[in-house]
Amino acid sequence: MKRAHTVISKAVSIMLVLILSIGLTACGSGSNSSNEPENKPSNGGTTTEAPAKNVELTFWNIWNGSDAYMGVLNDKVSEFQKENPNIKVKIEQMPHDQYKLKLKASAAGRQLPDMFVVWPGAELKPMVDGNTVLPIDDLAAEYKDKLIPSANLIDYQIDGKQYAIPNIVVYTHMIYYDKDILAQAGYSEFPKTYTEFKEMVVKVRELGVTPIALGNKGQWVLQSCYISTIGDRMTGSDFLVKAMSGEKKFTDPEFVGGLNVIKELTDLKAFNEDLNTIDNNQHLDYFVQGKAAMFVEGTWSLGGVQEKLPKDRNLGLAIFPAVEGGAGNPQALSGVTGQGVAINKDIDPAKLDAARQFIRFLSSEDTYNRLLAKDQLVPATVTVPSDASDTLKQLISLTSGGVAPVYDAVLTPQLTEIINNGLQSITMGTKSPEEVASELEAAKAK
Repeated sequence: MKRAHTVISKAVSIMLVLILSIGLTACGSGSNSSNEPENKPSNGGTTTEAPAKNVELTFWNIWNGSDAYMGVLNDKVSEFQKENPNIKVKIEQMPHDQYKLKLKASAAGRQLPDMFVVWPGAELKPMVDGNTVLPIDDLAAEYKDKLIPSANLIDYQIDGKQYAIPNIVVYTHMIYYDKDILAQAGYSEFPKTYTEFKEMVVKVRELGVTPIALGNKGQWVLQSCYISTIGDRMTGSDFLVKAMSGEKKFTDPEFVGGLNVIKELTDLKAFNEDLNTIDNNQHLDYFVQGKAAMFVEGTWSLGGVQEKLPKDRNLGLAIFPAVEGGAGNPQALSGVTGQGVAINKDIDPAKLDAARQFIRFLSSEDTYNRLLAKDQLVPATVTVPSDASDTLKQLISLTSGGVAPVYDAVLTPQLTEIINNGLQSITMGTKSPEEVASELEAAKAK
């Protein structure tokens, strides 16, 4: 239940980092000042000596896609191995959905690799409760309020202990749209209200184009990228905490209203018919191929869109508009820090120094600067370059309105599974928003 408060309070910290960075650039301070803390991880190097003997570390991640941050982090892994020839990193990469299933099963059987990418909050907690993740409090102390503000480390804390260092700031909601298609439908600007948005969906459909490409095969997209922000528009950011404590109910009208937005968009035929049999990589392909006017995913998708989209296409960025009558902040976006690397609690002690050295190298000032250069938001106090792209500036502007909780980072795994299945059922017409809400409330009480 503390998780939502963590996300909300972190909004100020994340934006302060970005605003401070831009201010420093505007003042001409493009390099580090002489009074920076001496012990923060900086150039990708280490603060301890490399292990004297040859070591092999096993490492699982999801960095095999086209997202820009993946390229940066993969480059850093390769550089680490070149600079540390006595440390071999044996990497296994797999798609997001497959990875999550394998990680969960491997944790249950205590068959985890030495290092692995983890998600924060409610997804990390079962692994910590199962005693499969090693605390790294002393390593986190090298970052805290030096390279990374303490508030931006909290996502990867469970019961006061640190289990990973974040590498990116992830807003799970962003609308990527084709400006030219919307112009053909009569829109020079993105709609400001939900009513106008629905009207636009109808007009785009009349062009013979799918309004929104959606790949929800893995079920998480509708939950993480849609309802976490849309639901917040209706309920406000403190609803999940209050619902879990019993002060509110999932059957309350405002929560059901958020679920009903998904039903209304489905009824308007806003999505492609195969939405539940394709994944998020395929919905990006639909958009790139011009088959859809929009798709909704996190800020991590920006690099992949820019790389794949033909140069003659005019990309726009937007957020879900204000929902009339909603109790939430119409500018807030669901977000957390992400892509932290954890260490197996059962790691061979002879490998531990190498694993810690790897994390220092990966989660470094150099890495965060490279991520910024690729239009990726970061949790660290690094300077936004003076020649930052217009896209990065727009991204910072769109994400400056506040942070809402991501549902799967707050809800228990059981409740997350219920809402994931429930949202899919709503789009299939097999369950109503009210039925899904009732299932959540009943399961919460158990």
